[in-house]
Amino acid sequence: MTDAQIRKGRGCFFYGCLAVVVLVLVGLLTTYFGFRYAVGKFADAYTETAPVALPKVELSAAEALELQQRVKAFKTAVDNGTAAEPLVLNERELNGLIATSPDLAEIKDRVYLSLEGDQVTGQVSIPLDKFPLARLRGRYLNGSATFAASLENGVLIVTLQSLDVKGQAVPEAFLMQMRKENLAKDAYRNPEAAAWIRKLDRLAIQDGRVTIAPRQP
Repeated sequence: MTDAQIRKGRGCFFYGCLAVVVLVLVGLLTTYFGFRYAVGKFADAYTETAPVALPKVELSAAEALELQQRVKAFKTAVDNGTAAEPLVLNERELNGLIATSPDLAEIKDRVYLSLEGDQVTGQVSIPLDKFPLARLRGRYLNGSATFAASLENGVLIVTLQSLDVKGQAVPEAFLMQMRKENLAKDAYRNPEAAAWIRKLDRLAIQDGRVTIAPRQP
């Protein structure tokens, strides 16, 4: 990920912290691909010449406005330390935010999130033209990953469950190492993001919904 992407992602904490999951997903895939490319020049094996068609969510103007207002009201209450009900978003609403939020414009049509049980699965299709390698021009990194995400006592934890690139499962040796990591730990390097996370009490994924509860004043 570029520094601009990281800064953008940190700003998106106001959208419920799941932007972290999106950026972790993109970062994992590009890191894994970069490693494989560096050691074995596997561009053809791990990239494709066309993007994958991801599911799309289309919101009406009224739905998009209501969703943005609900998220904004939650953000404002958390910022001000006033009482607020938990923010509850289903899969359609999460992807609606990605599709309609200016802060997430860079990943529009490139990421789709699915909620299953207590896990979130992200599918991505990333153009690789920004990589300084002529061989990657016009190619795409297509893959998906499944995460468990939770927040308790001000600590956001995102752990990898599975990862595949171009429909191929990533070797278990790589997964075993990555499953030990809290993939959201870098978020705490940004003081603003860390302070905002500490204003939250709980993040949970359950029954196809993500619930973000603020700390009560």
